[in-house]
Amino acid sequence: MNNLVLRILVGVVLLTTCGCNEDLFIDPSTYSSIRGQVLFSSTRKPAAHVLVRLSPTSRSLDTDSLGYFRFDSVLTGKYTLQAMLTGFLNEFAAIEVGDQQLTAVTLLLRDDKSQNKPSTTPTVIAPKSGSDTLKTSLTLRWKATDPDKDSLTYDVTVFQDGVAEPVVQSLDQKADSLQVKNLAYNAVYYWQVTVKDGFNAVKGDISTFRTRPFPEFPYVYVKPVNGRLQLFTSTGTGEEIQLTTQGSNWRPVASPNKREIAFISNMKTDLHLFIMNRDGSNLRQITSIPLAGIIPTDLSFCWSPDGTQLLYPSNNKLYAIQTNGTGLRIVSKLASGQFFSGCDWAEQGNLIVARSSSSDLYDNNLVLISSKVDSVTLLIAPKGRISNPVFSIDGKQLLYSYDISQFQNEQGRQLNAHIQLLTLQTGVITDLSGSGKPAGTNDIDPRFSLNGAKIIFTNVDNANENQRGAYVMDLSGISRNLAVNQAQMACWRQ
Repeated sequence: MNNLVLRILVGVVLLTTCGCNEDLFIDPSTYSSIRGQVLFSSTRKPAAHVLVRLSPTSRSLDTDSLGYFRFDSVLTGKYTLQAMLTGFLNEFAAIEVGDQQLTAVTLLLRDDKSQNKPSTTPTVIAPKSGSDTLKTSLTLRWKATDPDKDSLTYDVTVFQDGVAEPVVQSLDQKADSLQVKNLAYNAVYYWQVTVKDGFNAVKGDISTFRTRPFPEFPYVYVKPVNGRLQLFTSTGTGEEIQLTTQGSNWRPVASPNKREIAFISNMKTDLHLFIMNRDGSNLRQITSIPLAGIIPTDLSFCWSPDGTQLLYPSNNKLYAIQTNGTGLRIVSKLASGQFFSGCDWAEQGNLIVARSSSSDLYDNNLVLISSKVDSVTLLIAPKGRISNPVFSIDGKQLLYSYDISQFQNEQGRQLNAHIQLLTLQTGVITDLSGSGKPAGTNDIDPRFSLNGAKIIFTNVDNANENQRGAYVMDLSGISRNLAVNQAQMACWRQ
């Protein structure tokens, strides 16, 4: 009996002991919350409607309009957050949720370039590859599309054949066209477009075109540009091309073969003669001894009839120099205090006519010089301002302007200059301006056309030099027509 009771008591004690030990090892569950925001990595702006998964649970949700999300009642422990949005890489964040602690996290979405489709290859619209005789100012056009509707930008590069560096380069432009200006004449150009969508860059094919040859414009003349005189060429009513940009340049004269233009310039400070091709290329200085006289813009010069020399004034000397800058020689010399101002050289008789003057602007003479014997013969000595003379084609007549008002002041102003035609054999002077010249204006700087049938000259208001133009009329003086508005010192090139 005692043994039985003892056994029962021992069993109760063991059961009680086991129950107490089990209660000591039970760990009650604890929970917390996860709060976060998803942003775009490139802009740091909120990413809305992003799917966020919490692993290893099966819970997921979408971010709100500000990119925020929140998971509540999350057991403490280690988790992985995954953010997913089409077009972006999946972003992951390893977090550990603590007891009764709010866990905050920020996820940054990066563009998934591998999912972005490149744009189409840019297609040339204009000019078509291989186009010829194009203007030197034109618009390049192309077209490209993007399957993802990305915003496109373009890099455009233009090369001229034979030139190492690009002549035009426009980067990151939004327009699918580009205007290019001041291209060279008769030159081949290559151009290429690269289209970019922010992820990919696609190069187009290389396209080519050729510009037209330099036009055979009839007139070369002077116009003011930003306070300086520059040389231009044009048809008079159509396209106009500026030939010079440096310094001030005036008195353009075409060579006998009409392929070159000589002119006076102060681009090297002193006044010198320069020659360039008819398109403005191959510019070079010819003279070493500068031109000099009383009024710089009143000076003039001429080509020799064969086009190998230039004849020009420098104070009391008249120089001739070869067009390559060599062979400088004195053709004629005046007494001290006298000045040469302008000249012309006739093929017939190999004669030179020149205008000489003193320091008095109204003291002018026209003299004839034999280039062989260096003799000087006085032709006329009118009272008043006259312009520099030019020979007719046959060398039998001279053309110049003369202020018939004989007005004088310190500035050398003219009130009523008329074009005069002097016949050398008879000495007869014919007034070509006649009654056709508008009152209050001056006809100055006349030149014969290449066939000698017409003359070109400048008509200018004697009170406002900005009111001027180059006019053409026949030798009768009856018909005068505006050739180039605002032009002066005009010369025929063809």
